[in-house]
Amino acid sequence: MIRIHPRPILYFLALLSLAVIPLLPQTRGTIKQFVLDPDKFFVYVRFDHIGPGAQRSDDEPPMRIWLHLVNNCHVPIIVTANGVPDESPKDEVGLRYRIVANPPVFGLPHLIGKPSGEKDQTDLDDNTGAAGMPRNDLIDVMSGITVEPGEAILFSMPVNHVGTHWHVEIPFEFEVPRGKCCRDEKTGGQPVMAVDYGLYDLPPQAQKQISTK
Repeated sequence: MIRIHPRPILYFLALLSLAVIPLLPQTRGTIKQFVLDPDKFFVYVRFDHIGPGAQRSDDEPPMRIWLHLVNNCHVPIIVTANGVPDESPKDEVGLRYRIVANPPVFGLPHLIGKPSGEKDQTDLDDNTGAAGMPRNDLIDVMSGITVEPGEAILFSMPVNHVGTHWHVEIPFEFEVPRGKCCRDEKTGGQPVMAVDYGLYDLPPQAQKQISTK
């Protein structure tokens, strides 16, 4: 029979707890060193206003959403942008973003009692609603813009670029030191980051303004 002595186990657990406890403050300290305002995401979008603006194409509505992309971390970030019309606000940049369909959401409550495999009409609408999603033709000629820690850039988009079935994604990357040599052939992959912003990220009053346009 194998007998387990509790004393060595308790001694080991005590040592383990002493080893883990100092790591917790260090982790919190690391987070504080990275994020400027811990109550917000490290990169986020701040609403400014909705109003008329210069149209970039004939199929755009005359009303636009004005927003700020904020760098809330201690590391500079890089975004891509192109020029804006001459009548645009002085500090506005033509921030590059993608219009992306919302992923389908298959809810469970309204499927109760339905035969297996039969989908509710709400789910079908979620899949087909993005058919009217507007286009966002990205211009090939763009340049990188560095947003320093704590700074923000002003940009705008047509009011129809956010909707109940689609949202926008703003790609960005960290501005970190580049290597001095070629890439190791055994390494690959690249971090991909983006800020999602949709209709329901807008303040309630702004959502009502868009629904009437």
